[in-house]
Amino acid sequence: MTTMTTSKADENTDSGDTASLLSLPISAGTLAELLEGELVGNAEVPLSTLGSIEDGPVEALTFIRSSSFAKFWANSSCGCALVSEGIEVPGHDPENRALIIVPDADEALVAILEAINPNRVRPASGIHPSAVIDPTAKIDPSAAIGPGCMVGARSSIGANTVLMHNVTIGVNTHVGADTILEPGVVIEDRCVVGDRCHFGANCVIGTDGFGFLPPTDKRGAMKVPQIGTVELGNDIELGACVTIDRAKLGATTIGDRTKIDNQVHVAHNCVVGTDTLICGRTTLGGSVTVGDFAMIGGAVVLNDQAVVGKHAKVAGGAVVLESVPEGETYAGMPAMPARQALLNYGSFRELSTFVRKVEKRLKKLEADSDS
Repeated sequence: MTTMTTSKADENTDSGDTASLLSLPISAGTLAELLEGELVGNAEVPLSTLGSIEDGPVEALTFIRSSSFAKFWANSSCGCALVSEGIEVPGHDPENRALIIVPDADEALVAILEAINPNRVRPASGIHPSAVIDPTAKIDPSAAIGPGCMVGARSSIGANTVLMHNVTIGVNTHVGADTILEPGVVIEDRCVVGDRCHFGANCVIGTDGFGFLPPTDKRGAMKVPQIGTVELGNDIELGACVTIDRAKLGATTIGDRTKIDNQVHVAHNCVVGTDTLICGRTTLGGSVTVGDFAMIGGAVVLNDQAVVGKHAKVAGGAVVLESVPEGETYAGMPAMPARQALLNYGSFRELSTFVRKVEKRLKKLEADSDS
C-alpha cells in the first residue's frame, strides 16, 4: 500500500539553530523539520550526500527548481529532492522516496551547503613569524596574518580579517574587518577594501591602469601616470585572478555586495554599482559604468566608457560598444536588444541556404535569357 507522510517543523525554529543541527547523514523527515518544509513521501529515507538529479546516488539529496528539472525525477536514483513551491513533480514514488516542498529550492540548498561546508583551514589569529609587517602598520589583534605575508607602511588590517599565505598589502592601504584574502592576493598602495569581503587567490587590486599616449615618429608610447586609487565596498566577493586597475585620477570603485567571477578585468576609472554580478572572463574597458543590480554574463566585453544601466542584463559573449538601457537585456556582437539579436542569429543560420537558392535562380534566369 502506498504511504504518504507530511511533516511541518515548529514555526518557532530558529535559523541559527537549524544550521547548527543540520549535518549529514540525516533522514528526509528530520531534514524537512529543520528546513520547515513539507515532506511528501517516506520520512525514513537516509541521506548522506548531495548529488545532481540526473546521476546522484540513492543516498543523495538533490533539488528541483523548475519543471525542466522535475521531468528527470521519475528516472532519478536520488532518494530525496528539495522542491520549490508550485512545481509539479511527475513520477514520484512516495513509498520509497521523498520530496521536501520549500518556498525556494535554491535558497534551501544554500542553507544546507552553508551548514555542511567544511571550509578551508585558516591561520590562527596573530602574525606568523615569517610575515613582514612595517612597524607603522596597524594590525588588529584578532586578525590572522599567514606565512610570507607583507604589510606596508601606515596600512591597517581590521578585526578578524584573515590574510592567507603570501598576501601583499601595500603602503597606506586599508583592509576592513572580517575580510578573507586567499593566497597570493596583492592589494597595492593607497587602496581601500571594506568589511566582510572575500578575494580569491592571486587577485591584484590597484595595479596601474593601461594609460599610454600613442607612439609617434619622434618618440615611443608615453606612459600616463596612474595616481588614483581603488575603493571597494563591503561584502564584495572576487574570484581567483581578478584584476582591478587603479584610476588615473580619482578612484576605480566597486559597490557593496557585488560579486565578480574568476579572471575578470576591471580597467581604470570604472564605476561598478551595488549588488552587481559579473561572470568569468569579462573585461571592463576604461571608465565603464555598470549600474546597481546589473548582471553581466561570461566573456562579455564592455568597451571604453560603455554604460550598463541599473537592473540591465548582458548575455554571455556580448560586446557592448556604447550603452545598455536600464532594465534591458542585450546580447550579440555588437550588443543589441536580446530579441533582435536572436532574430538576427536565426536569419544568419539560414543565410547560406538563402544564398544557394538565390544563386540557383540567378543561373536559371541567365540560362533562360540566353536561350
